[in-house]
Amino acid sequence: MGLFLDTAFGFPTVLFTPLLIVAALYWLFVVIGAADLDLLDGVDADGDAMGLSAVMGRVGLGGTAPKASVEGGGPSRAQRPTGGGGRRAGVPVTVTLTMLVCVAWFVSMMGGIMSNLLNTTSTPLLLALGAVVLLIALVAAWAVTSGLVMSVQRFIPQRTSGSKHELVGRTCVIRIGEADESFGQAEITTAGGASISIPVRTTGGEVLPLGSTALIFDHSSENDVFLVTHFDAALDPGQS
Repeated sequence: MGLFLDTAFGFPTVLFTPLLIVAALYWLFVVIGAADLDLLDGVDADGDAMGLSAVMGRVGLGGTAPKASVEGGGPSRAQRPTGGGGRRAGVPVTVTLTMLVCVAWFVSMMGGIMSNLLNTTSTPLLLALGAVVLLIALVAAWAVTSGLVMSVQRFIPQRTSGSKHELVGRTCVIRIGEADESFGQAEITTAGGASISIPVRTTGGEVLPLGSTALIFDHSSENDVFLVTHFDAALDPGQS
């Protein structure tokens, strides 16, 4: 037990032990319903990954990299729809990060135990061995997690490629100041449950106050904004 604790809270494993504890607590909260599985996932108005999700996608650890400008104006190969016109959803960021932490912690634990068994008292040597173990742990964590993510994604159902026009007909909430013909920012919840901010404009001189609910009735590709108008829930009780 002493060797286990010494290794878990010694260099380099000590860098991963707190993260492992945080991950364990997070999944406990998920089990009891106090946290969401897609807590760290983010998507834009097109349904493409953004933020940490996009970063993970770029390094081959799940998610979908955001659209990039490519020669000819078309989508990059990674962004082209797969199969029957859809795109595979990425593994949740929380799952990927948990796998990274677990693999890194396990590898560093094994390396730390082997280093401790050498019974050396040379601090420089121990630090050098720890640095080597840390590097191996990081590389192993990326390699194993990347392989697992790619394997799991093969079994994840495809989702239809997102489109801004798919938001037309849905409601949003004005979040910054008032919305008028020249300015407006609203919040909308995507099908995946993520809240995103979108630019909105009104027509005919209509002004929508802060916090009001608006109906998206069109998308202007020229200005890349959504056209909205006042929404009265009494007119459509079934609208979400």
